[in-house]
Amino acid sequence: VRVMVEIDMPGHAESWCRGRPEVCPSTECTMPLDPSKDATFDLVNDILSELTGGKRGKGVFFDNFLHLGGDEVDTTCWSNSTNISAWMDSQNLTVDSTYLYFIHRVQEIGRRKQRDLVGWEEI
Repeated sequence: VRVMVEIDMPGHAESWCRGRPEVCPSTECTMPLDPSKDATFDLVNDILSELTGGKRGKGVFFDNFLHLGGDEVDTTCWSNSTNISAWMDSQNLTVDSTYLYFIHRVQEIGRRKQRDLVGWEEI
């Protein structure tokens, strides 16, 4: 039996806001995760470190495939958040390019954990 973990982000991560509210757009609008804060990617790094052990074949889920989700992302919170909208403007990003920025940054974290990455078709 092969078990491949899926850490679905930036959408489907509303539960993260309870323990780490700083990684979400606001208390009223909790998905998708906030792409403008390093704290978001620090948390992703910490979670993937624990799950993978940071090396091939190690960690809680030792399969070398890691599913990063990426599907069904409603970016309305990004557009409606004053802070995220200002950050997107300062980075010259659209909502779509912000999604790609998030995915690429998370993929880089996964690669540093020596995992073969997969995701839903939106990626």
